[in-house]
Amino acid sequence: MSTVHCNTVQTSSGGAVTLTKQSASKAWINIDMINAVTNDSFNSSGITDVSTGVFRDHLSTSLANGDYAVTTSAMDPTKTASGGTNRTADGTPSSASQFVMRASAYDNTANDVPAAAGVAHGDLA
Repeated sequence: MSTVHCNTVQTSSGGAVTLTKQSASKAWINIDMINAVTNDSFNSSGITDVSTGVFRDHLSTSLANGDYAVTTSAMDPTKTASGGTNRTADGTPSSASQFVMRASAYDNTANDVPAAAGVAHGDLA
Protein backbone atom coordinates (compact mmCIF):
# COMPACT_ATOMS: atom_id res chain seq x y z
CA MET A 1 0.00 0.00 0.00
CA SER A 2 1.26 3.48 -0.91
CA THR A 3 1.01 6.59 1.20
CA VAL A 4 0.75 10.05 -0.35
CA HIS A 5 1.88 13.05 1.70
CA CYS A 6 1.10 16.52 0.39
CA ASN A 7 -0.05 19.95 1.49
CA THR A 8 -2.00 21.02 -1.61
CA VAL A 9 -3.72 19.12 -4.40
CA GLN A 10 -4.24 21.05 -7.64
CA THR A 11 -4.96 20.35 -11.29
CA SER A 12 -2.00 20.23 -13.67
CA SER A 13 -2.70 23.90 -14.57
CA GLY A 14 -2.65 24.93 -10.89
CA GLY A 15 -6.40 25.30 -10.27
CA ALA A 16 -8.75 23.64 -7.84
CA VAL A 17 -9.43 19.94 -8.33
CA THR A 18 -12.92 19.08 -9.56
CA LEU A 19 -14.66 16.41 -7.49
CA THR A 20 -17.11 14.19 -9.35
CA LYS A 21 -18.94 11.02 -8.32
CA GLN A 22 -17.89 11.58 -4.71
CA SER A 23 -19.86 12.42 -1.60
CA ALA A 24 -18.10 15.69 -0.82
CA SER A 25 -20.30 18.77 -0.61
CA LYS A 26 -20.76 20.37 -4.03
CA ALA A 27 -22.22 23.62 -2.65
CA TRP A 28 -22.85 25.31 0.66
CA ILE A 29 -24.06 28.69 1.82
CA ASN A 30 -24.46 30.65 5.05
CA ILE A 31 -26.90 33.58 4.84
CA ASP A 32 -28.41 36.29 6.99
CA MET A 33 -32.08 36.25 5.97
CA ILE A 34 -32.91 39.44 7.88
CA ASN A 35 -30.46 41.53 5.86
CA ALA A 36 -30.62 39.33 2.71
CA VAL A 37 -26.85 38.86 2.51
CA THR A 38 -24.55 35.91 1.98
CA ASN A 39 -22.06 35.56 4.84
CA ASP A 40 -19.96 32.92 3.09
CA SER A 41 -20.48 30.31 0.39
CA PHE A 42 -19.02 27.78 -2.03
CA ASN A 43 -20.41 27.26 -5.57
CA SER A 44 -23.06 29.96 -5.10
CA SER A 45 -23.67 32.75 -7.61
CA GLY A 46 -26.16 34.54 -5.35
CA ILE A 47 -29.41 34.36 -3.46
CA THR A 48 -32.99 35.42 -4.13
CA ASP A 49 -35.27 36.59 -1.31
CA VAL A 50 -38.52 34.87 -2.31
CA SER A 51 -40.64 35.82 0.70
CA THR A 52 -40.42 35.96 4.49
CA GLY A 53 -38.25 33.05 5.59
CA VAL A 54 -37.75 31.72 2.03
CA PHE A 55 -34.57 32.10 -0.03
CA ARG A 56 -33.19 30.44 -3.16
CA ASP A 57 -29.48 29.70 -3.52
CA HIS A 58 -28.38 29.84 -7.17
CA LEU A 59 -25.47 27.52 -7.92
CA SER A 60 -22.47 28.71 -9.93
CA THR A 61 -21.92 25.21 -11.31
CA SER A 62 -25.06 23.12 -11.77
CA LEU A 63 -25.48 19.65 -10.38
CA ALA A 64 -26.35 16.71 -12.63
CA ASN A 65 -30.08 16.92 -11.79
CA GLY A 66 -32.49 18.06 -9.09
CA ASP A 67 -32.37 14.79 -7.16
CA TYR A 68 -29.47 15.66 -4.86
CA ALA A 69 -29.58 15.87 -1.08
CA VAL A 70 -29.84 19.24 0.66
CA THR A 71 -29.39 19.73 4.38
CA THR A 72 -30.52 23.06 5.80
CA SER A 73 -30.50 24.67 9.22
CA ALA A 74 -31.66 27.97 10.63
CA MET A 75 -31.85 29.65 13.98
CA ASP A 76 -32.51 32.92 15.70
CA PRO A 77 -30.52 33.02 18.92
CA THR A 78 -32.75 35.79 20.25
CA LYS A 79 -35.93 33.67 20.12
CA THR A 80 -36.63 30.34 21.75
CA ALA A 81 -39.38 29.52 19.25
CA SER A 82 -37.32 29.48 16.05
CA GLY A 83 -37.33 26.09 14.43
CA GLY A 84 -36.65 24.07 11.36
CA THR A 85 -36.06 24.46 7.67
CA ASN A 86 -36.92 22.62 4.50
CA ARG A 87 -35.98 22.79 0.84
CA THR A 88 -39.23 23.10 -1.15
CA ALA A 89 -40.88 25.88 0.77
CA ASP A 90 -42.47 27.93 -1.98
CA GLY A 91 -43.66 25.00 -4.08
CA THR A 92 -40.55 25.20 -6.27
CA PRO A 93 -38.57 21.97 -6.04
CA SER A 94 -34.81 22.03 -6.17
CA SER A 95 -33.35 21.99 -9.65
CA ALA A 96 -29.87 21.31 -10.96
CA SER A 97 -29.07 25.02 -10.63
CA GLN A 98 -30.78 26.10 -7.38
CA PHE A 99 -32.21 24.97 -4.07
CA VAL A 100 -34.72 26.56 -1.71
CA MET A 101 -34.22 27.19 2.00
CA ARG A 102 -37.11 28.03 4.34
CA ALA A 103 -36.87 29.01 8.00
CA SER A 104 -39.86 28.69 10.26
CA ALA A 105 -40.95 28.82 13.86
CA TYR A 106 -42.12 25.64 15.55
CA ASP A 107 -45.71 26.51 14.57
CA ASN A 108 -44.55 26.50 10.89
CA THR A 109 -44.79 30.30 10.52
CA ALA A 110 -42.09 31.44 8.09
CA ASN A 111 -39.48 33.74 9.65
CA ASP A 112 -36.38 35.50 8.40
CA VAL A 113 -33.52 34.53 10.72
CA PRO A 114 -29.96 35.88 11.08
CA ALA A 115 -28.31 32.49 10.61
CA ALA A 116 -29.43 30.04 7.92
CA ALA A 117 -27.31 27.51 6.04
CA GLY A 118 -27.68 24.94 3.29
CA VAL A 119 -25.41 22.20 1.96
CA ALA A 120 -25.91 20.26 -1.31
CA HIS A 121 -24.57 16.75 -1.89
CA GLY A 122 -24.81 15.28 -5.38
CA ASP A 123 -22.95 14.89 -8.65
CA LEU A 124 -21.82 17.90 -10.66
CA ALA A 125 -23.16 18.19 -14.19
